Amino acid sequence: MKLFDTHCHLGDETLKDASGPLLERAHASGVAALCVISADPDNIASFDTFVPELRALGTPVRIYRSAGLHPHEAKHWSPEIEKTLTRQLSADAVAVGETGLDYHYNLSTPEEQKSVFERHIEWACEFQKPLVIHCREAAHDILTALDRKDIKQHPRPGILHCFTETRTEARQLLDLGFVISFSGIVTFNNADEIREVAKFIPRDRLLVETDSPYLAPKPKRGRSNEPAFVAHTFDFIAELRRENRDEFAEQIWLNSCRTYGVDPQ
Repeated sequence: MKLFDTHCHLGDETLKDASGPLLERAHASGVAALCVISADPDNIASFDTFVPELRALGTPVRIYRSAGLHPHEAKHWSPEIEKTLTRQLSADAVAVGETGLDYHYNLSTPEEQKSVFERHIEWACEFQKPLVIHCREAAHDILTALDRKDIKQHPRPGILHCFTETRTEARQLLDLGFVISFSGIVTFNNADEIREVAKFIPRDRLLVETDSPYLAPKPKRGRSNEPAFVAHTFDFIAELRRENRDEFAEQIWLNSCRTYGVDPQ
């Protein structure tokens, strides 16, 4: 069984010694690939060295990366950030983001967020790479921004990551060609509505993630999340949907590789 943590945030603690214990734990849990997600100005600047250093640890886990600026950080947008992200997307980044809108905290203004989100959408179409979308209390504006011809014609338009919306929004995103990714939130006691969506999503449009170091699933609640824990989220969803575990794992692996445009072999 191979698992793909499609969305994680890793820091320098992963590099503390040559054994790469965090990545070894991931491999031991069945994780065969992960995507390290770009979010803020610091890791935009550092990923060009950090991600190769992760790969140089010699782990059997495939390590991919995205390139983008989180909506919380939209106020920090600059020509230098735009230049760096454009270069990374021209190189080895497999996705555009993390991008989107977050009206819960409004750490950047809605206007700043919308402007930066629009630039990420343009990149997704230009580079034909998927968007990795963050959405909090902003589903209407995100769907409005995505309702455009070039996204509808995109063969792999993107992922709504860490899904916490309703079945209605899920249906609209599926109609636009998006895939839906579930984090450890789906295991939480108060997540009945999210679980209903997890049962509804077609099996070829579903991904799993950790969003580490946040949102550790049961039975790891209260701990710092890490890629190894994606196995708990996968097992929970497989049981929830009454799926054959091995067949479901193969399908989720193929979904993940197809979405990021990487070789499943």
